[in-house]
Amino acid sequence: MTSSFLAVPDTTMKACPDTLTTNLEEKPVPEKRDADYQVSEDDAYVSISTLANSAPPGWIMHVHPRGFIYWSNPRCKAIVDADLRIPAFLEKANQFCAHCAELDLDEDMEAHVVGGMEASFCLFVNHRQCVAGYELTNVKTRHVKDMTTNGLLRARRLYWNFIAYHPSHKPNSPHGFEEAIDALRSYYHEYLVYGGKCIAPFSKAECEELLNVLHRAKDEANSGQPATAALLGWLLKDVYSFRSADRYGQVTREEQKTYRQLLSRPPSFTPKQSPATRLFLLFLVNIPFFGIPQTYLAYVKNASEFRGHLQGLKQNWETYTLQLVKEYSDFILIVSACLATVGLLTINDIGETCRVAAILSAFAALGSVTVGVFFVWRHQRNAHMPASFTYLHNARYSALGLSGHALLLSLPPVLLVWSLIAFTVAALAYALQDISQASTWIIFGLFVMMLLAVMAGVYTFSTIWQWQSNEGWWAGLFHWRRNKGRAESSSV
Repeated sequence: MTSSFLAVPDTTMKACPDTLTTNLEEKPVPEKRDADYQVSEDDAYVSISTLANSAPPGWIMHVHPRGFIYWSNPRCKAIVDADLRIPAFLEKANQFCAHCAELDLDEDMEAHVVGGMEASFCLFVNHRQCVAGYELTNVKTRHVKDMTTNGLLRARRLYWNFIAYHPSHKPNSPHGFEEAIDALRSYYHEYLVYGGKCIAPFSKAECEELLNVLHRAKDEANSGQPATAALLGWLLKDVYSFRSADRYGQVTREEQKTYRQLLSRPPSFTPKQSPATRLFLLFLVNIPFFGIPQTYLAYVKNASEFRGHLQGLKQNWETYTLQLVKEYSDFILIVSACLATVGLLTINDIGETCRVAAILSAFAALGSVTVGVFFVWRHQRNAHMPASFTYLHNARYSALGLSGHALLLSLPPVLLVWSLIAFTVAALAYALQDISQASTWIIFGLFVMMLLAVMAGVYTFSTIWQWQSNEGWWAGLFHWRRNKGRAESSSV
């Protein structure tokens, strides 16, 4: 490009210098004004809502950020969700418009047809006060102050639910940002103060993320876009739903404390069991299962605890699943070592008692490994929320309830304990086989000493996380003597 430009003869440039000068002088460059940059109606940016055939005459089609459409009539102040491209629905919508014209709606009010054109339920929306209701008189601006606290909370919830599904035809209310940010900050501060006892509708991580999104949307120029309005509607709808359930603005601090304590201890929906069933479960849990199912029963109850938001339930379920998988994996490693008891069966001169105990130990170890591996596999593959609802429902409404489910969950450690007991019996029987009486007493005495040490360790660390009295367990044996002495001293 540069070489061709330089190849032009000089005479071409010199032949018309006066002509170039004259043309430049005769045609000065005009100055552009602001009016020159105005876009005509034909050149405006075209959206789906501004297409020529998008809506019938008098109606405007609006697109929700999710993609579905609805219609509004600015002259009649009407909002319709039905498809007005269908003539029958259009006719009923026009009749609804004629009815709205007779209602004398305030300037910032609209009427919305709820439930389709066949149902014809009318929701009246007041954008100035951010309230909505099915009675026109109650939601007019001059009557909003006459509402009860619970009525105002319900009206605000209906309004923001309406905005969540109809965000494209009205600009965002400035009160929406203020209320949403203040509510999220309140929930976040409550998490900082009360931790896991907080029952806010959003988790701590959700509060942080939503606050960042709202601050950016409020500061930027897109605060009036439909996506932001839909987010505000969804958020404040949940906020006001929670406030209605929490008796927001209706009780004192002590009354709220008592009310929330009742909510933290919800009634059990487990089917009632007969006394015989409860006695049978009590026997199984404490005798052949060594009380181990009580730990797994606490795991299941904690995993099914719901504190007002799904994020907390999800976190409880993930903790429950990971805890089970880790414990079962540890049991599998221990049981693998117990399978060495099979080596006793290769000895030719072992007694009948030793042989039977060794076989039972091997069977219990194999059962523990099999059940543990299967439990790990199933819990790892179903660690998500939809599976947790089915899991907890079936566990709660099974034949034996949560206690029966805890029995099944405790099978790997229980079978491991029985494998160790059977192996101990086999080893003791083999040690006492064909030895002198003195050696028998020595071995038996050492076994009793080790058994007592093991039982003391197991008992201590089974109860050390429970509050204990300063007196020993034996002090209860003399409880009646202390009471008698106190009675005699008080009479004197």
